[in-house]
Amino acid sequence: MKKFEKWAKIFLGAAVVSIALFIYFILCKQWLYAALFCIAAILLSIPFVNLWKDIEQYGVKTEVDISRVLGKEAKDALSFGNIGMITYDDDYVVTWCSPFFAEHGIDIVNKKVTSWIENIRTLFDEEVDEVIGRYQNSIFEITRKEDSRLLYVKDITEFYELQQKYINEDVVVGMMQLDNYLEYQQYENEEIIANINTHLRAPLVSWAKENGMFIRRIRSDRFILILNQEILRKVRAKNFSILQLIRDKSMALNTSITLSMAFAYGTSDYPKLDDMLNELIELCQSRGGDQVAIRCMGESVQYIGGHSEAGSARSKVRARIMAQSIQQAISDSKTIYIAGHVHTDFDCMGAALSISNWATALNKNAYIVLDGVERDQQLQMTMNHYMTTLNERHIFISPSQAQDRINYNEDLLVLVDHATSSLSSCKDFIEQCKRIIVIDHHRRNESFVKNTMLSYVESTASSTCELIVELLQNIPNHIPIYEAEATIMYLGIIVDTNRFKMHTDSRTFEACSALRTWGANSQVAEQALKEDYGHFLLKQEMLINAKAYLNMFMIAQTDTMVNQTLASQVSDSLLLVKGCRASFTLVMSEMDPDTVSISARGDGTVNVQRIMEKLSGGGHFSAAAAKIKDCTISQAREQLCKVLKEVYDEGNFA
Repeated sequence: MKKFEKWAKIFLGAAVVSIALFIYFILCKQWLYAALFCIAAILLSIPFVNLWKDIEQYGVKTEVDISRVLGKEAKDALSFGNIGMITYDDDYVVTWCSPFFAEHGIDIVNKKVTSWIENIRTLFDEEVDEVIGRYQNSIFEITRKEDSRLLYVKDITEFYELQQKYINEDVVVGMMQLDNYLEYQQYENEEIIANINTHLRAPLVSWAKENGMFIRRIRSDRFILILNQEILRKVRAKNFSILQLIRDKSMALNTSITLSMAFAYGTSDYPKLDDMLNELIELCQSRGGDQVAIRCMGESVQYIGGHSEAGSARSKVRARIMAQSIQQAISDSKTIYIAGHVHTDFDCMGAALSISNWATALNKNAYIVLDGVERDQQLQMTMNHYMTTLNERHIFISPSQAQDRINYNEDLLVLVDHATSSLSSCKDFIEQCKRIIVIDHHRRNESFVKNTMLSYVESTASSTCELIVELLQNIPNHIPIYEAEATIMYLGIIVDTNRFKMHTDSRTFEACSALRTWGANSQVAEQALKEDYGHFLLKQEMLINAKAYLNMFMIAQTDTMVNQTLASQVSDSLLLVKGCRASFTLVMSEMDPDTVSISARGDGTVNVQRIMEKLSGGGHFSAAAAKIKDCTISQAREQLCKVLKEVYDEGNFA
């Protein structure tokens, strides 16, 4: 409209001149001229005023044939391609559009272009050149021509619907596994097994058929599923209600059977789908079961469920088989390298020392790759206490020394208390190693190290030291474990269970009993866990200043650089507050000044591992941690509160 305002000004100027001339004729008493001039002015003014009103009311609907602008060939090409064109002004008001829009019953001239399809705004507000929007029952693709006020519009309704139909019908393969079913099948009587089959296996088949899935049992505890993405979205929208159904029916039968599910899609390469599916179901199992793992090819794994702590699913038969397999792998290797995780703790060091003893007993050269790697302060004090005897029996080397010595194809690398390369003391060369064994008690995730010969990952175990005690008890030859090693392993169990308050079952106490028999010194262990007065005051200050969040979480923080052990102790203490279901302690990392460490603890009703995974951390169901680099305490707290709000809004904690 701005370009027409000059004509309005000209008209107003002419009107002023006309009034002056009319007055002049009247004053000169030239009545005939005055009358004729007045009639002419009125006759000319009426059509101009009406035209201006029409322009204001309807805009300038310039019916310019597109062939006059672009040529007949271009017009025919745009018509054949079912493409429309829009021009707009500085205010994003449409000044002209091609006949394409009239053919589709769209009237947008002299209207804001965003009044037609709202998300067109992103073409102007963001750095995108193309958007897809819906108008009534049609789908349009809108493209902005760079450095001009011109939009190209294409009707892609038919193509879009075909594309959505193709995506919806894309093949998804799934697998369901009843956790712990095999253990019950081995040890329970026929009546209990019959009840389990009736009340737990039968609902799986019914649920799958009700949702239009193909289902076949491939072994007593596993089912294969074939479905499409539309069905997957439908059951996902219901949050996989079958998980809760199996959990409820299992409780009614007084059993600890839960359901794990895995779904893989996104490729027509069926061997890759098979590999993805097997990896996903193993991830579910190692994370404690009672959950769903979903992965699209090329994307990260998404987890649903996992709201209950899994019961012990470890088999002593498996422990014996793994012990024999690990012993054979050590015997077949010339040199053994034992890697722990950065910020080494008692559990990691105790496991490394025991594996070193195991390899030495088999007359193999063993190297512990933890020299120069950051350690927990209390661990370092205990190591200093036993320094002489430890240096006589073990060889500690740095990661750089290990990298220079190791034969990637022949030597054996044993990872203890971790299974992620980014956390390993050997992270610089771990991917080049061809022979790797993992012994860990943390829940497995998609960052699990590659090239593993054997992986003994049991998330229901209290600690890696507990697993290794069981392994050593299941081999025919005697592996000597002395006081120093036994005491550090014993401390590993005490610290990881918070003095037997978490992750503890009968096998935990059996392992501790064995360690005491092997010489673990409880007095040295108690001395090692004592803290200095400064740390004691800091811990009390953090507890006093802790704040409740959403009436079910407690958050403590300090800008002081402290170790992870103190942070975990604060979180443990906060769990004693009535009504607290999960606690979080934020501190500046003592090992990395630019990193905020978060220690998380849960009472068994909230999966803190899933919360920490959202902050790129991990751990166990009721004990987890995360580290956020290049961040302040307040920024980390803000991120944590955002995640906690999401978890709170979900409302499914148990």
